[in-house]
Amino acid sequence: MKARILATTAIAALSIAAATGSPAMAQTSQTEEAAMAAAYFANDSTLPFNTPDFDAISEDAYVPAFETGMAIQKGEIDRIINNPEAPTFENTIVALEKSGRMLGRVARVFFALTGSNSTDRLDEINTMISPKLTAHGDSITLNPELFERVKAVYDNRASMTMTPEDAKLLENTYDGMVQSGALLTDSERERVKEINSELSTLTTEFSQLARSAMNDNPVYFDSREDLAGLSESDIQSAATLAEENGQPGKFAVALQNTTQQPLLPSMENRAAREKLFMASYHRADGQMDVDTRMLIAEIAELRAQKAALFGKPDWATYAM
Repeated sequence: MKARILATTAIAALSIAAATGSPAMAQTSQTEEAAMAAAYFANDSTLPFNTPDFDAISEDAYVPAFETGMAIQKGEIDRIINNPEAPTFENTIVALEKSGRMLGRVARVFFALTGSNSTDRLDEINTMISPKLTAHGDSITLNPELFERVKAVYDNRASMTMTPEDAKLLENTYDGMVQSGALLTDSERERVKEINSELSTLTTEFSQLARSAMNDNPVYFDSREDLAGLSESDIQSAATLAEENGQPGKFAVALQNTTQQPLLPSMENRAAREKLFMASYHRADGQMDVDTRMLIAEIAELRAQKAALFGKPDWATYAM
């Protein structure tokens, strides 16, 4: 509801600016887009199972929608922190749990697309927005004033009457903030934020490269005999993919997100099986067009540094 009110207010402001010749007209298109994005994501989709109406969402709407969602949640968090009443389960834990609903709707739709059917524009937005989302999350989980209220409720839990669900929510909220670094020193929290930002950038780049290594490198075969053992529909699909990629007369098998490709058990030609397996095995180690090894090394090093800040011997121990 808040997001929809904001959207309506923004549109009304545009009308006033147009009538008065306000300097705000210079930013009309950006404001309109932000307002429309806020209006769409203000509430759950009315389609079955809350399925997003993708036809109603342009790619350029995601950035203003993310920014509006983050701004709304920041206001919600500020109200929790600045509440003059003593911290309670309702005004702190429940309020925190209910915050960020719009941002969650935007993120679920956006990252479902980038994880399954991305485009160059969506990848560009992902690269830009991921560090901002990480910083936004850190501003909540690593906020000392917010944690003080959460801890006050948590420390008083023995005297409270709660349902099992309420108790679990309180436990998860407290533990999640501690796991994020709420009990660290000021300098340690700042280092955690720096590491999180770097990891966000590197893991986004890694996921995009890994997807590219899979989607952009089908394995080509010269004849139907190479694909002996596959069904006629699989062979026809391979022929169609090759033609779509400018290789008419050949057969292309797209790599799946596994090392052991699903078609391998059915292929009777040993050389063809080896060709498909090796293409999958070496997809991102520099033997083809993509090399993610340095990224993996950087991610591993940063994770080790973060684990050490929490007094853990390695990332696996910290994650567990």
